[in-house]
Amino acid sequence: MKRPQALGEGLGLLFFERDFEDDSKVLGCKAPCGPRSEVQRQLLRSDEGCRQRSRRVLFSRRGDCRGRIVNGPFQVYDRKRCFAPGCDHPERNPCALTGPPTSTAMKPIVKYWLFLLAVVLIMFSVILGSFLASWYHLSGEEQQYFESLSDKLVPYPILGAITLCLIIGGLVSLLFHFYIIPILRLGEETKLISIANPEHRIEPKGAKEVVQLAHVINESAEAYQKLQTEVREQIDKARAELHAERNRLAALMSELPNGVLVCNTDGLVLLYNTQAQKLLQQPDKLVGLGRSIFAVLDREPIIHGLDVLQNAVRNGQKAPTTHFVMTVHDNLSLRVNMAPVFDERSDQVRISGFVLAMEDMTGQLSAELQRDALFQTLTEAMRYSTGEIRSAILTILSSSEIHPDELNNQRQIIDRASEALEEQLLYAKDEYARHLVAPSKTENILAADLLELIRRHMRERLHMPIKGEAIADLWLRTGSYTVLQGISQLTGQLQKHPDLAGIEIRIREFTEQFAALEIHWSGCRLDIREIKRWQRRPLIRDARDRMVSVVEVIERAGGQVQPIPADAELCEGVMVTLSKADPETHFEEQNGPEHRPIYYEFDLFHQPGWQEMGQMELRKLTYVVFDTETTGLSPSEGDEIIQIGAVRIVNGRILYDETIDQLVDPRRHLPQTSIAIHGIQPEMLRGQPTIETVLPQFHHFCEGSVLVAHNAAFDMKFLQMKEELTGLKFDHPVIDTLLLSWVASPHQDDHNLDAIAKRFGIPIVGRHTALGDALVTAEVLVKLIALLESKGINTLEEVLMASAASPFNKLKF
Repeated sequence: MKRPQALGEGLGLLFFERDFEDDSKVLGCKAPCGPRSEVQRQLLRSDEGCRQRSRRVLFSRRGDCRGRIVNGPFQVYDRKRCFAPGCDHPERNPCALTGPPTSTAMKPIVKYWLFLLAVVLIMFSVILGSFLASWYHLSGEEQQYFESLSDKLVPYPILGAITLCLIIGGLVSLLFHFYIIPILRLGEETKLISIANPEHRIEPKGAKEVVQLAHVINESAEAYQKLQTEVREQIDKARAELHAERNRLAALMSELPNGVLVCNTDGLVLLYNTQAQKLLQQPDKLVGLGRSIFAVLDREPIIHGLDVLQNAVRNGQKAPTTHFVMTVHDNLSLRVNMAPVFDERSDQVRISGFVLAMEDMTGQLSAELQRDALFQTLTEAMRYSTGEIRSAILTILSSSEIHPDELNNQRQIIDRASEALEEQLLYAKDEYARHLVAPSKTENILAADLLELIRRHMRERLHMPIKGEAIADLWLRTGSYTVLQGISQLTGQLQKHPDLAGIEIRIREFTEQFAALEIHWSGCRLDIREIKRWQRRPLIRDARDRMVSVVEVIERAGGQVQPIPADAELCEGVMVTLSKADPETHFEEQNGPEHRPIYYEFDLFHQPGWQEMGQMELRKLTYVVFDTETTGLSPSEGDEIIQIGAVRIVNGRILYDETIDQLVDPRRHLPQTSIAIHGIQPEMLRGQPTIETVLPQFHHFCEGSVLVAHNAAFDMKFLQMKEELTGLKFDHPVIDTLLLSWVASPHQDDHNLDAIAKRFGIPIVGRHTALGDALVTAEVLVKLIALLESKGINTLEEVLMASAASPFNKLKF
């Protein structure tokens, strides 16, 4: 949504209060401090582990009403201490935290009037001084003579003075227009070229000398860009081998069946692969770079494992490992192998992080529980049946002359008990084989691909054409290698029959959960007993180093192997039932604008995890850059959010895979004027989640981050309007790239997003879409950080103080 220009008085930068009030009321002054925009508040906090040591800063937008720090879980500026001019409050002590507000460059218009006033005052002071000196050197008669002529002499000097002032003002205006202002802009654009965008070129404006200087700077910029290009090419060439190694590592890790996480000792995630994300990520628990692992896994087992590794290192072990099982939630249990990462920069052996390799044990643990339950049930059943059998036998043995009817009755008891025992044993055997043994490694495979593998293998063995047919887009869940090995043994059986004329293979639907693999042969028939022997023949070793047959492997996956009989003793084929795969689990859609097989940021190994956010360097902070599209420009009059887009920045790197791009049903009419800007049609919003659902997800996505937006007051007002409805508070520190652009380049005319992106050479894709604008704003922020550092603004606190002085910090919605 297009943002309005900075007009009027109102919403502040750092924290947005609900009520607008005079600073004298907020700060408790006896003398009024003058009307202000609303009080701004900033919550400076680090990640989840150190929130109790965070601080909240409260100060007015102009920075002249300040206070001291008080104790408590959140340290707050004392509202009772005011340092505004004219305040007679008795407790007036210096500010304990940050000192005076950051000074900013004087505006050219202010310089112009000060310069003009100084020139006029100096000139008239000299003239007036000369006149007074001459006057006091005249005699009394001469003074009286001049006084008699004053009515004729005075008007013309005054008129001349006014004319002279106008001439001087015009000359000073020309001086500023053609020299001063162009030179100021020349300096800003030169810094822009040297720091942020080497491709930027200055448009020559101003006097001839300034234009010539601009041409010289542009020529130097060409040489600088050429030199930078050559240096960059050399650096890229030197890093090519390292990048190739990283890509190979990324490809290998992305294919690992286990989830892998690398964290620093504070628990911040430095690397994770897609399997780890699949295992751990939940709607309210996100896995991401720079996020705390303790948000998704219990702290105690990991801390204990880290202590075990530390003790092992102190005892001289060079490659210690530990492992444990932990339950993430009701439906997921993990076996976790933990290994240390050592700090190579330290002379001593010191652990700087750890690696977690995670395997889903839910199925195996469930199978073991079911197996234990089966054993217990079987034991009880066997004890009852054998008790009946033993009782009947004892009755027979204890009676030397037992009546024939009683003897027959005891025999029936023994028969029933033994039959029940046999049924129980058969049931236990079937259950153990079908469900209670941990499954072998299986994968999803298309029926057509499995058919082609079998056809190729049998064709090479039998040297004859193999017909085949499979249902398109039918996915199977099976161990293709095991099935192929079993078919290979069957092919060996068929090779012994010289009358074999041909083979046809079909894969068809069988039931809702199973498909049927049918192998028919012609020209010969096999004895069913031969097929039974093939089914029982040992095929592979399982995880317990026990030889298992093809039928056991198939049955473990829930399938069956059956001969296709031609008559009572011979068969003309076999049918193998295979499990179908869930069609939603073949591939996962990649929603991000760019796909990477693994996600890593190793600079976080040395992240100051317990340092207060306000004192952290800008490059070390974690940001969430966001944008909203709305039904209009007036949140207070009922306009609603219809789209939220956001992207994370960690250690100065934009994480294109960690984004939010969500449409929102506003439950109100969408004006045509709004549609003309963002292009979102009403039908696109039908069925989308409402803001009550989306906002908590966005709030969780922003956890532990600094919020960034262009014209942030507009977006924050919409979020604030929903805080009471959702029970959430967006008390994060907020940075506005509109204000930062002015801080970095105060003499530029235009600070809208398109103009800033153009100055930085950033291509704009997807303008007026929430995610598209958020991505452009993120790239702008990365460039602005470099410019701010060149001006000595290095920390979040310094940025917030400098932004508070911006003339654009006066927005009201």
